[in-house]
Amino acid sequence: MKHLCGLASLGTLILLLLMSGCAKPHVLLERAIVLNATDSKITDVRIFHEPTRKSAQVNAILPQKSLDIGFSGQPMLARKATVSWRDGAGVKREVTLDLPHDYSVASEGRIMKLIYVIDSFGVVTARLEKSEN
Repeated sequence: MKHLCGLASLGTLILLLLMSGCAKPHVLLERAIVLNATDSKITDVRIFHEPTRKSAQVNAILPQKSLDIGFSGQPMLARKATVSWRDGAGVKREVTLDLPHDYSVASEGRIMKLIYVIDSFGVVTARLEKSEN
């Protein structure tokens, strides 16, 4: 019986080592930008990240302007984002999207910025761009 427990422990250890070796690096972010690509002011703008449950919100973003949220280089741990806002007509909109993740950028350790774009059709996109800093 001791022999079987030892094998189970060894198997668990090997599995943990394999899983840690396969862990993918996280993209490092220094800022998030929310661009209002519409022709009207959007209000009650909120971004909620999963699974981290971190959020950011602002009362309004003017047309063709952006909200820039800067922070020190942090790993992007979220995989999805829900973006909600009220359009120029006051209609509440909400979109959930997968966040981009570039493993080659992450492994190089480059600092990136995450850009959300809200367009006039209610479509939200997210992309990573190299940070200027």
